[in-house]
Amino acid sequence: MTQPTQLEINLPAELESGAFANFAGVWQDDAGFVLDFATTTHPPQMVEDHVQVKAKVVSRVRIPPRQALELMRALNTQLGLWEQQHGPVAPAEE
Repeated sequence: MTQPTQLEINLPAELESGAFANFAGVWQDDAGFVLDFATTTHPPQMVEDHVQVKAKVVSRVRIPPRQALELMRALNTQLGLWEQQHGPVAPAEE
């Protein structure tokens, strides 16, 4: 029989306010997944035939595949709860 686990997380004071990010990039390597959270630093600009958006990574998090699955489940649960309180989230415009 498996014993219950209680996780005690220590959040250092300097990280309590978090970091604002309005972009997330996700990629993978042999060890797992990399999540880059970034914030735009300049307004979008038209450059030749495309729109250029400059951004700065404010946090990079590396997680193993199993943790990626748990993160996806947790985000899905929390998004559902958020939408119950605030209404549906509109998808980003392409």
